[in-house]
Amino acid sequence: MDGPYNPPPQVFPENHRRIMNHQPGLAPREAAREVVSRFAARAFRRPVQPDEVDRLMKLYDKAESEGERFEACVRLVLEGVLVWPDFLFRVELDPRDAQPGTSYPINEYELASRLSYFLWSSMPDETLLTLAAEGRLRGELESQLRRMLSDPKAAAFVENFAGQWLTIRKLAFVAPDSKEFPGFDDELRSSMIRETELFFESIVREDRSILDFLDADYSFVNERLAKHYGMSGVEGKEFRRVKLPANRGGILTHASILTLTSNPTRTSPVKRGKWVLDQLLNTPPPPPPPDVPDFPEEKRLTGSLRKVMEMHREKPICASCHQRMDPIGFAFENYDATGAWRDKDGTFLIDPSGVLPDGRSFQGPTELKTILRGKKELFSRCLAEKMLTYALGRGLEYYDKCAVDKILEALNQNGDRFSVLMTEVVKSEPFQMRTATGEVR
Repeated sequence: MDGPYNPPPQVFPENHRRIMNHQPGLAPREAAREVVSRFAARAFRRPVQPDEVDRLMKLYDKAESEGERFEACVRLVLEGVLVWPDFLFRVELDPRDAQPGTSYPINEYELASRLSYFLWSSMPDETLLTLAAEGRLRGELESQLRRMLSDPKAAAFVENFAGQWLTIRKLAFVAPDSKEFPGFDDELRSSMIRETELFFESIVREDRSILDFLDADYSFVNERLAKHYGMSGVEGKEFRRVKLPANRGGILTHASILTLTSNPTRTSPVKRGKWVLDQLLNTPPPPPPPDVPDFPEEKRLTGSLRKVMEMHREKPICASCHQRMDPIGFAFENYDATGAWRDKDGTFLIDPSGVLPDGRSFQGPTELKTILRGKKELFSRCLAEKMLTYALGRGLEYYDKCAVDKILEALNQNGDRFSVLMTEVVKSEPFQMRTATGEVR
């Protein structure tokens, strides 16, 4: 029988080599300890303590005593790391000398984690951890912010924050009536979502004014979405930047927003108006009283939708909230329940005019968007609060107001640029500090 007398060395995958790498010449247990220490520090996103490694190495000893080979023993320990609370959760514990109720700066490793999960929805990379180890991350915060936002991993920030703030995640569960809107399908739904994500991404990467969210003369479309918008000259599935017609501009005329704020068979001025108050102005109306009957959702109503809703507003119990929501929603009645333009609703001509509670009137979405841009402080505060909430992973409290005020001041002084919003959020006291709870290592 013939066979290879000098077989080639075994080649391991890159991930295996990265994890199992250790200094040559070490005894197996010492080599395992080196591997485990490095892996645990990466998984915990901080330096690992000797007593923690000691506890983990008990798994190695157990496997070795049962006759397992070196790699099987190490694998068991690594599995232990991956069920350790410090890997599964973002743990921030007080220093031993911190008094409960007092505020203190988080350490640089915790800052690296906050920054990374804010922008990448993932653990810090080697650059962040190295800066944290050297105590230089705070001093280089702005340059790291720019680096991280230009990294492809920042797509997670666009998808997750835009998905939450603009609620476009909900579009996955919206189902326009197939008889009323036969052209709507999953491909169009995906195109709608992608337009809004690309628009958000352009404001981030080009460092544009946050007011562009309210009104801008450009967006991103592919052939399918362009046809839905009645635009010509766009072919193929790839998205491209286009100049919009006069009846489009800003997120309020994105089909994604218009569709998710509609009912299956018809538009909903109430939902559209409420969405603006909730997501753009942070002035949500109170929930309706429990004994108020639902407004009919059927497409066919007796009279125009505006007339029926005017009758609904005549009820005193309904008037106060609907006077705030309905005029805003009616501004977008020229867009049907999937965001396509229309001049009529059935046999009725669309009337997109309205009067706000403060007496200001408008004719259609363009004039309303001008009014909304005039509410710059409300919108800026709303976006700053939602961004800070997302960055912290908690709701804001009364004591966070000073931080929000500082963010707004910086925005006002720097052209409302998106980078200023991001920089001020990560430099803010709530992002940099923590209140001691008495939980220590």
